Amino acid sequence: MNSIQESTNELNAAIRYAENAIASANQTIESMQFRQDMAKKQYTEQTGREQALEDENERLKRDVEFYTKEYNDLAERLKMEIAAVERLRKDPPTMPVIPKAVAIAIFREGAAHGVSNACDELDNSDSISIEESEYTGGFEVSFSKYIDLSDHIDLNWLRSEVGVNDEAEVIEALKNLCADNKFECRIHGIDDNPTNND
Repeated sequence: MNSIQESTNELNAAIRYAENAIASANQTIESMQFRQDMAKKQYTEQTGREQALEDENERLKRDVEFYTKEYNDLAERLKMEIAAVERLRKDPPTMPVIPKAVAIAIFREGAAHGVSNACDELDNSDSISIEESEYTGGFEVSFSKYIDLSDHIDLNWLRSEVGVNDEAEVIEALKNLCADNKFECRIHGIDDNPTNND
């Protein structure tokens, strides 16, 4: 019996030893699994950071290309502007010149148009009434007068005569206009100054 008991005890001890070895092996497997999961997580995070960095790097490369092109375009435009300014310095532009006959015709037409409009206004109302009232020395003095404009103004004569200005009168008027208004053009034979600032 002793030998059976001893065999049983040895068997139980071997079972406990095997159970302990299995538990230890399970712990080792769990630990290795945990380490493997952590390694995968770290790898995924690192890969994600690397991907984000690569994306950011690509974006920055595109930005550098864009701004380099913008800079080059602006530099080219600046060169063109500087060249244009240099050309203006070397050869300043002259003011446009209007032929004298054209200027006289424009002046006469403008005067005729203005007088015609004024005459049209007077045609619509060919009379005026003037009334004035004032107190002087305790008295009220009133004045009222009706004036028939057709008795005093010949609108047909005005219309017919307005465009028939003597050329010398028109030239004198144009000289005054050029001097007073500093036109951005010159009239040949009337305003021969090279600039309008003279």
